[in-house]
Amino acid sequence: MISTPITGNAADPVTDFRSKATLGVAVAAIVFMLPMGLYDLMRGETAIGIGAMAVVFVLLANAWMALRGVCHQSLTLFGLFPAGMIFMTSIFHMDGIIASLWCFPIVLAAYCMLSERRAWLANITILVIALPMAWMTMESTYALRVTTSLGAVSLFSAILVNVIDGQRHQLQKQLILDPLTGLLNRLTYNECMEKAVRLHRRYQQPVSLLAIDIDNFKRLNDTQGHAAGDSVLRTAGQLLRDTLRDEDAIFRMGGEEFTVVLKGANETAAVETAERLRHAVATADFQGAHQVTISIGVATLRADESWERWAKRSDDSLYDAKRKGRNRVVLNRTIETTERSAVTLASIT
Repeated sequence: MISTPITGNAADPVTDFRSKATLGVAVAAIVFMLPMGLYDLMRGETAIGIGAMAVVFVLLANAWMALRGVCHQSLTLFGLFPAGMIFMTSIFHMDGIIASLWCFPIVLAAYCMLSERRAWLANITILVIALPMAWMTMESTYALRVTTSLGAVSLFSAILVNVIDGQRHQLQKQLILDPLTGLLNRLTYNECMEKAVRLHRRYQQPVSLLAIDIDNFKRLNDTQGHAAGDSVLRTAGQLLRDTLRDEDAIFRMGGEEFTVVLKGANETAAVETAERLRHAVATADFQGAHQVTISIGVATLRADESWERWAKRSDDSLYDAKRKGRNRVVLNRTIETTERSAVTLASIT
């Protein structure tokens, strides 16, 4: 199971990249196309002028949305590129060489403004329309050169964007994941907690928090070394991933401390999940390390409670579990706690 945060698209680096690229392309294209469109209208070349102004209008809409941090690729794919194709086709009927020159920035713009699959679709459409027009309106020598160079630019752009996207995804993965355990780190923790609170208030959806700490971890590090400690952390992280659901967000908060956001889990479900985790760790083989146990504090989000207060209640329950002997689950209600360290294997499974 891969741990993923329950976060919104606002923090999505891919969306942010496309939005910024769309804004940059839109502003640059407007600077170049608006004067040309006005010039064509003044010269009486109405069809080309109107086509250019239509493209400028869609670009302005794209730029306005990009300034608001919104990236609507459907507007680009189904608005901008059809307008661009009509504009380009009109120019082909007048002058094939000039029209072929416009194909190159359109190809590059597609890869900047659209996701990779949509950029491929847009560029295939461009080539399907532009290349036959080139052969119909230009000498075969020039048409062959346009075909070769335009195909090469499209292919090179696709390769470049594919490499950039792959590196960006890898960097993002390294940024938000703990390198030792592969769990989420603290970078997206606040956002995840805020979203959990918003969903709870909007839909009255239960959500619970598990504060987890490996018992006597410092002693293990001191007696068996940091390599053994790292091995225990990796195994514990794998046990968390294997035991929890895909929709649960699992964070390594630092050292031997972990936090889990259980979406859709009320008090009963949260305690049962915590007990499964506790039992899984207590019975796991940690490859030479002495028996490893964990203590877990559980808190279910209350109405109108801030995430900071919610997190503190789970931490308080964890500290209570530590004080009461470790290797146990403590549920935070108000002051009342629930302990289940003596749960039988039958009731766990």
